[in-house]
Amino acid sequence: MLEELDDNSKETQTGWMRFLLERVGHNNLPHLLDYYKSIGWISDPVAQQLLLLANEQKRIKGTSWTLSAKEQRISRLYIEKLKGQDIDDLLLQVNPPGKAIPEQEKQIETAPVEFIHPVEKTKMEFNIHRRDITIGGLEKELGKKYAQIEELNARIRELEDELLEKNNELMKNKIYMEIMDQNTRIKKIARKKSANPS
Repeated sequence: MLEELDDNSKETQTGWMRFLLERVGHNNLPHLLDYYKSIGWISDPVAQQLLLLANEQKRIKGTSWTLSAKEQRISRLYIEKLKGQDIDDLLLQVNPPGKAIPEQEKQIETAPVEFIHPVEKTKMEFNIHRRDITIGGLEKELGKKYAQIEELNARIRELEDELLEKNNELMKNKIYMEIMDQNTRIKKIARKKSANPS
């Protein structure tokens, strides 16, 4: 797992961030980083630092947060390089470039205020307010779901550790029982020999 980002690896961090943004865009980057956290590739502090780094880049919009198998391998190589492994920069290059496109500011044409009927204005304000509440509620719900996923992942890791510990304990017990069995056999053979000296 990549636990932290080193200040000396800014160039690699920026290269990786551009690589990811060109494929998933700013809008999908949080989902991809959450996935990397869930499979143990990066830590939460690293994800937060990467999101801050992404905010310094020109806004790009993508259609999905998923990468191809080849792109995932390259992403993994970036992680290994950030962990200090000696990775050839040629391995980090991929063609064709990603399909994410620069975000364009939406040009909304509105009628001058004096031409909007008061009833229409009230309806518009109500709809905007209702939409903002809905979006806020969905974002809050999504945040709760991500928190639950993190808790479940932590619990899974705990259970995996417990299972490993139990397996180790079972293996020790099995070895102990085999040793006891061997000792019992040896004692029986020794008793027979002492009872029947040749």
